[in-house]
Amino acid sequence: MSTLTLVRYIGFTLLLNCFLLRAEAISPAFYTFDMDSGISHVSVADIAEDKYGFIWLASQSGIDKFDGYTFKNFGMWGEDKSTGLQTLTALQVEASTDGQYIWIGTFSGLSRINVDTEKFQHFALPASEPFNKQVINRIKTTHNGQLWIVSERNLYTYSPASENVELVAYLPNTTSTLTDVELIGNTVYVTSTSGLYKLDPFKKSLELFAFGDTNISRLLKAEKSRIWLGTATHGICMFNPDIQISVIAKNCTSEEHGLSDNYVTDILQQNNGDIWVATERGLNIIDTHTPDTVTRVQISEKDAANERVSSLYQTKAGLVVVGTKDDGFAISNPQLSNFFSKEIGEGRIISSIAKYKDNQVWVANEKGLWLYDSTSKNHLGPYTSSNDKKNDEGTNDKLLSVLYQEENDTLWASTRTGLAKLNKQTNKLDIVAFQGKSGYTINIDHEGDIWYGGYSDGVFVYRPSEDKVVRQWPLSLTTRIVSEDKETAWLSTVSGLYIANKRTGELKSISNFTDKVTDQTVVTWISRSKRGGYWIGTQAAGLYFMTKEGDNLSSVKVTQIKPESRLSKVSIGAVVEDDEYGLWISTIEGITYLAPDLSSLSYYGAENGALSTGYYIGSVAVTKNNTILFGGAEGLTQFTPSQVAKVKWSPGVHLTNIEAVRKNESDGTTTQQRRKLGKTIELDHNDIALTIEFAATDYMNANELQYAYKLVDFENSWRLTDYKTRTATYTNLDPGRYRFTVKAINQENEWSNNEAQLEIVVIPPWWDMPMWRAVMALVGLFFVSSIVWLRIASLKKRSAELALKVEEKTKDLEEAVEKLTLLSTQDALTGLKNRRYFTQRAKAAWQEYQRHNHTFSLLIVDIDFFKRINDEYGHHVGDIVLVKIARILEDNLRESDVISRWGGEEFLILLPSLKVQEAFWVAEKLRKTIAEQTFDAPPHSVSATITCGVADIRDYDSVEACIHAVDKKLYIGKESGRNAVIK
Repeated sequence: MSTLTLVRYIGFTLLLNCFLLRAEAISPAFYTFDMDSGISHVSVADIAEDKYGFIWLASQSGIDKFDGYTFKNFGMWGEDKSTGLQTLTALQVEASTDGQYIWIGTFSGLSRINVDTEKFQHFALPASEPFNKQVINRIKTTHNGQLWIVSERNLYTYSPASENVELVAYLPNTTSTLTDVELIGNTVYVTSTSGLYKLDPFKKSLELFAFGDTNISRLLKAEKSRIWLGTATHGICMFNPDIQISVIAKNCTSEEHGLSDNYVTDILQQNNGDIWVATERGLNIIDTHTPDTVTRVQISEKDAANERVSSLYQTKAGLVVVGTKDDGFAISNPQLSNFFSKEIGEGRIISSIAKYKDNQVWVANEKGLWLYDSTSKNHLGPYTSSNDKKNDEGTNDKLLSVLYQEENDTLWASTRTGLAKLNKQTNKLDIVAFQGKSGYTINIDHEGDIWYGGYSDGVFVYRPSEDKVVRQWPLSLTTRIVSEDKETAWLSTVSGLYIANKRTGELKSISNFTDKVTDQTVVTWISRSKRGGYWIGTQAAGLYFMTKEGDNLSSVKVTQIKPESRLSKVSIGAVVEDDEYGLWISTIEGITYLAPDLSSLSYYGAENGALSTGYYIGSVAVTKNNTILFGGAEGLTQFTPSQVAKVKWSPGVHLTNIEAVRKNESDGTTTQQRRKLGKTIELDHNDIALTIEFAATDYMNANELQYAYKLVDFENSWRLTDYKTRTATYTNLDPGRYRFTVKAINQENEWSNNEAQLEIVVIPPWWDMPMWRAVMALVGLFFVSSIVWLRIASLKKRSAELALKVEEKTKDLEEAVEKLTLLSTQDALTGLKNRRYFTQRAKAAWQEYQRHNHTFSLLIVDIDFFKRINDEYGHHVGDIVLVKIARILEDNLRESDVISRWGGEEFLILLPSLKVQEAFWVAEKLRKTIAEQTFDAPPHSVSATITCGVADIRDYDSVEACIHAVDKKLYIGKESGRNAVIK
């Protein structure tokens, strides 16, 4: 690409920005749910919300209730008609005004379910003619609280007084079908495949009102008594009933205006006035302030043009739920979508970003170098290396860092094979220095010297004017270089923070002046602060603020910021200080904001449009208009700090299921009974256990929450649990009144203001009531007193002797049993449980799985090349390694997990409640932890790795089969090179 082309492009994009500045919108970020998430069918026809904030979905497999974690499906009824639908496919769902019921429309009629009892009720539709279909096309509650039902050509309404469905009117045209209904003022409008109709309440008939030749699919009330009409041929149209027009297309937004398709399947008006339009080929947002501006919205990674959107719904909390015909559904919070993320060109891995001119930046990814405009979001490139040799990925030399030198309009880049410079004549990156030396970061000082930080060859100072290296320091991987003055620069490395002087060659480590940042600290970032000091970012060691007096390093003071926060446990990629002195920090988990007071943290992830996969070290730039860009493994993210909204976190917390275990007095057997959801529950003496399940309606961050619960008047402190075990169980509660309370806690340690409560009343048995207790006490006292005095003297001595002997024997027996139990279940070397104990626990877990479907996974761990360790260092070193690895496994597992030494260097682990993917994550964590350890076994220091096999019990018909499966996967891992996890 020529220089002239580049100049023309830059000029064009600047001109284009003038037109797009106002129109450009950040597309909302979505969290998608498909079959892998647990939904019963990928085709979601309609969406509703009950009084608890739980989402109900209509699909070809009935209806699903979703609480943020689990899906509960209701299909066809069995012998009891109150247990399900009369036909499997659900077409429509609509909540009653109080959220107590969910109405369901199917191919065979109308039903509703009570959300507390989960019992169905079915309603007959009066026939308008002998041959009357029962297909429900639409269920809608208008703003006056009236429930309307559209079935083929018939319009019905539900009468709460008679609890019956009544026929209001029907369409005489046998070739048309009604599609939607809406109340505008006092007039009921009904759409059809043959135009817009108006209901005559006196004649109880439908009169054609407009557009008799138009297939109208959806109808939505707009401002000033106007109507939004969704059509099958003209897109979405605005209609004023007071102004008669004959041609509908005059006021329509269609494909011609940027709409993804002319067939509109649903319409939703946002709280801010924006119109969301679902079509057969994607989702769109229309800004009502600029109606001709259409933003195409991509829901998932799938091509947006192939996303067939079927339904739209906005929850009471402001979330937008989008149903599709082929890909399940997605949830977005438009209030939080303040970040824009995208890939550049065909590349995803953004290794570096450098500020260019105005609002443009240079972006380096695995496909080359690109010029990106943050306003128009267009890019130009790629520019690649002049080196014709390809690497293993099939692309030119990988770019690791880029830097633009404004003084002489020069772009520099560090690559795998040296320092490169953009040639303006060829638009290629020419290697100009450090041939063969891989560079990680670069910077230019005030004298024009280039500081080149390598992967392993140290830091170099290169003088382009003389084409020579004037200084070199043999440091570890250098992550960032920041000039201090004409001679010195800060060097952040994986082995601490240094300051180097290119004149004298002096190199000083900050660890000599502070114990906060040592030579073992992986420093990923350093930058100057507007407060007068320096920000220091690290890998899993936190964020620090450093100050010093002039050039006196002995005056260095380092303070850790929010040491107890989540920020101190992740790797920091970059730190940007905004005009308000707030910090925007890229991490491996997303983006963190630290308020100017340095006490309040906010986290932004996928629900905000940021990348949950995180960002790379040093991949950052800030444009002229204060747009911040971070680069990561899935593209770049850009945002303007002043436009990032902070929405108060306050999801509702609700009980999702209440079950009691009841004991049968006649035969002692137990049964599990589901109790009706409500504010109060009663138990009697036969209810020996109570289990309460709960969930918070934070659909965007459900898997990041913790829960705290307490049974007041029974326990004093809160119990904590994670999102995987959202249950509380209590057994054998004494008679009385209790209050159960549960709250949610997010990753910022905020407690939800909304909490769920349940009053529990335990009724005593009749004989335990005060009056009967008194009578029985008197009878018992009389009976005992009449016989005790006869034998008390003779038995007292005998009783004392016998008690002493029994105490001695019992103590001996307990000690013997304890020793035998320990010896029979414990491995002597590692202290772990042995094969026998594991077999017992696995058998119990299998019984729980068969009885209650409580799943679990098995994980087998084998120490790689353990025989080599024994042979090379001796069996005593092997034993030490074996014991230390056993401790690491034990420390990184839950208390509920069962770990045993299966034999030799093999360990078998049982993970209750975890599915195979979750068990895979646990195994990966164990593998990485052990691989990073060095085991001291004086006089040796030994490294070791493990290979793991993972399996889910649901895929096998016995524990033995599951163990055999994980063993086979283990050997697959060994044969593939070891230090691996195979699932």
